[in-house]
Order: sequence, then structure tokens, then C-alpha cells
Amino acid sequence: MGGIMAPKDIMTNTHAKSILNSMNSLRKSNTLCDVTLRVEQKDFPAHRIVLAACSDYFCAMFTSELSEKGKPYVDIQGLTASTMEILLDFVYTETVHVTVENVQELLPAACLLQLKGVKQACCEFLESQLDPSNCLGIRDFAETHNCVDLMQAAEVFSQKHFPEVVQHEEFILLSQGEVEKLIKCDEIQVDSEEPVFEAVINWVKHAKKEREESLPNLLQYVRMPLLTPRYITDVIDAEPFIRCSLQCRDLVDEAKKFHLRPELRSQMQGPRTRARLGKLIPWQNEGPEPVLD
Repeated sequence: MGGIMAPKDIMTNTHAKSILNSMNSLRKSNTLCDVTLRVEQKDFPAHRIVLAACSDYFCAMFTSELSEKGKPYVDIQGLTASTMEILLDFVYTETVHVTVENVQELLPAACLLQLKGVKQACCEFLESQLDPSNCLGIRDFAETHNCVDLMQAAEVFSQKHFPEVVQHEEFILLSQGEVEKLIKCDEIQVDSEEPVFEAVINWVKHAKKEREESLPNLLQYVRMPLLTPRYITDVIDAEPFIRCSLQCRDLVDEAKKFHLRPELRSQMQGPRTRARLGKLIPWQNEGPEPVLD
């Protein structure tokens, strides 16, 4: 071969995968294994160096002065044997089997053992499953396990699909504080404020005795001045919960004043007169306003 040939570092695409396959075969045949993980009375032979390379949890266990450092058997608490099997498969194959049935066990276990790849896979799976019926629960689940991206994705989903979200049980079972956080958000995408008002009323009605006193606090986050005059007179005025509360009546009167005295609107600007994302401004889209009582 003529000419000068410069040296070159060449990386193959199959070397790492080949090593993983070989180590997995050794694990399954219990060859060169130097530790056994015991979960729910089931034993899982493994290699310390492989576990330590994939998990900060195991790295700390096997390289520090913890009591497990030299033990041939290590008891793992807080997860099931079936979950441990899935996690070990990931450690040795880079592949994790995530399903609707196992994700609620798999994600906490991945957090416990500090397997970042599994945690990320679970978060991506849950994000792909977001639906109006489950987004609030997924958001809480993500917050519990410090999955920031998933938590934000679920939050945005609940804001984007607010009218559908409030029809489901997860919304009805929220605490007062959680309802407040959701309905005061500017990013809720609604065509009008009607679904926000109706969501609050339905939430209160679900447990009337316990929740009725929460209505005035919640109603202050409903932007009633943005409702049409007709809706205010025909629906809100007719709601028994509203008629029985002086604080609620004051908020309704504020909304009526906003419509009856347009010259005062500039002085009444505030959170309740600020349009949400995607919301129509009724007095800009209707004909003559009906007379308010």
C-alpha cells in the first residue's frame, strides 16, 4: 500500500452490545457471579462490577464501608421479585419492559436503585399515556418521585384539556388547594369561563357538607366578569349555593358591575378580568348586552 497512512482510532458499533450479551449469558448461567440479590425470598445472581457501573446505589454499596460490601448475599427491600427481574434485565441488556400494569412499581424501584435509564423510560411511557382521565394522578405521581419533565408535561396536558379533565373522578377527588392551583392558572385553555365555574360547583356538590364552605374561596378564582351577562343571570343567579352565600353574591355583583358599567372596566382590572389562554372576551363578540338585574 503506497502513500502515508495516518493512524486512526476506530470505534466499532457492536463491541459494547457484544460485551453486554456475554455478561448476561454469564449471569443466567451463574458464572463468575460474585453477589446474590435476595428479593422476596428469591435469589438473583449478579456481578458487582456490572451493578456498580449501572447504579449509583450499588456503586455506593459495594465501594464504601457499608455492611453489604463483602457479603455474598444482599437483601433488597422495597420492591417485588418480578420488578427486580425487570431491572436486572435492563442492567444487562439496556432494554426495559414497561407496561400499564408494572409502571407504578417500576418507577419507584428505579428511583430506589438509582437506575436513571429505567426512570427515564417509565417517564416517557407515562407521558405517552396521558389522558384527561389520568393526567392529574400522573402529575402527582411524577411529583412524588421528582420526575420534573413528566410533572410539567402532565400539568400542561391538564391545562390544555381542562374541560375534559374536570369531567373525571381525579378532579372530583382533588383537595381544595389542588383545585385552587388548577383553576387560578392563566394557561387553562377554555373557550369561555363556563367550564371553570361548573367544575367548581360540581366539585362542591360531590361532598356538599364538607366542601360548601370552600365555595367562596374557590369562586374568587373563577373569572366571572368574563362570562356573558346571560350566563350570569340565567345560570349563576339560579345556583342555590350562590344565593346562600353573601361572599359569593359579592363576586357575582362584581361581575354584573363589570358589564353594566363598561366605563369602570379600566379601574376593575385584576386577575378575575384577565383572559385565560384561548379564551374569548364575551363583550367583544356579542351584540347588545342584555339587561342585568
